[in-house]
Amino acid sequence: MKKKGVIVLSCLFLVFIVGFASYLFYKKENTKEAPQALVTEKEYTPIYSVPSPYTEREVKGYLTKDTEYRNYIAFNQDWWRVAVGNDVGYVPRKETKIASATAVKNQSLTSAFEGETFLVKKATPIYRSMSKTSKKIGEFDQRTQIEAKDTDKDWMEVNVGGLIGYIPKDSVEKQNGVPVLMYHHLLKDEENHNFRGVSTTITPEAFDEQMKWLHDNGYTAITLKELEPYIQGKKALPEKSVVITFDDGIISSRDYAYPILKKYGFKAENFIITGRIPKESKPFNPDRLDFLSYQDMEKMKDVFSFGSHTNALHSMNEENKRGMITQLPYEQVLADFNQSRQALPAHSSYFAYPFGHLNETSVQAVKDAGFTLAFTTQKGYVFPGDNPLLLNRFGIGPDITLEKFQEIFK
Repeated sequence: MKKKGVIVLSCLFLVFIVGFASYLFYKKENTKEAPQALVTEKEYTPIYSVPSPYTEREVKGYLTKDTEYRNYIAFNQDWWRVAVGNDVGYVPRKETKIASATAVKNQSLTSAFEGETFLVKKATPIYRSMSKTSKKIGEFDQRTQIEAKDTDKDWMEVNVGGLIGYIPKDSVEKQNGVPVLMYHHLLKDEENHNFRGVSTTITPEAFDEQMKWLHDNGYTAITLKELEPYIQGKKALPEKSVVITFDDGIISSRDYAYPILKKYGFKAENFIITGRIPKESKPFNPDRLDFLSYQDMEKMKDVFSFGSHTNALHSMNEENKRGMITQLPYEQVLADFNQSRQALPAHSSYFAYPFGHLNETSVQAVKDAGFTLAFTTQKGYVFPGDNPLLLNRFGIGPDITLEKFQEIFK
């Protein structure tokens, strides 16, 4: 009898354990946090190409009300960064909210969206399906660069905020634009002791390989003086045009880049931090960053032109990691830009934003200092009609293999 009672109690205990475990599992499944989505509270919320609304031209498109966007991250306290094609745009946080997502899972995209580059000819709604009667999930502004996939005879597939949408094929045109390449520092592997893993340092061998590929494939390295009327819509360029730029004016551009560019007959722009120009030319030392002198620039002027990278504001605010040109009063920024421009050979009209950081104040100062072209670090091509003070570039770092380099020109 005792044995039978023990068996019964054991069975009851087992039933209790199984039941309790099932309860915990059910509770966990029904109380776990729901997926989150970015939702706009306005009928149309602008997507900007950079995190500040400078001009209407710099609006890439719009998010629409009551659409749940899945591919977004916080850029800072004021801006969300959202996926637009295989690129990004910026949305004001004050015009959006985060809500529990209800969208069907397969309607969202979190991985990279690889499409071809097109230019939007006119303001174009983005539809949920290949029908103009379906829900609008966004809109592209006129002259926006987008990545799109050719999936139907009448429709292109696009990505906005992590959602797959569709636009009429006749609303875009294939236009490659001009790629502007951005380099910084060149060092051989065996002499690179202090800059390994730095995203702006590549080998002279890699640079030579890239320049050789451009040369062998018939590309023309145009100057910024030639690019400017192209942007204004006043001049056509050779079909295979490219712009080569260097930031910072580091001596390695003298010892490595200059002879390679000269070998292939290419021109380039070097954006100089004028406050760092030494009085005399220095010998190359791979263990430190030294900068070009006026004597160096004079000897290199058959290949390089020299633009501004500020006079003494190529630095960051250590608290928020933002470039100092975005942190200081307009008058101080303008004074620095004027000083830099006057210190440059030929008082160049061309500028590059340090670290790609900019705001409305710095863009206005660039304009008022007399610069006519200014370059960001935002990835993309340059087209006629682009804002000349917010031009795209392709940064070339050690992660850019020759195959990835070639993809820029497809």
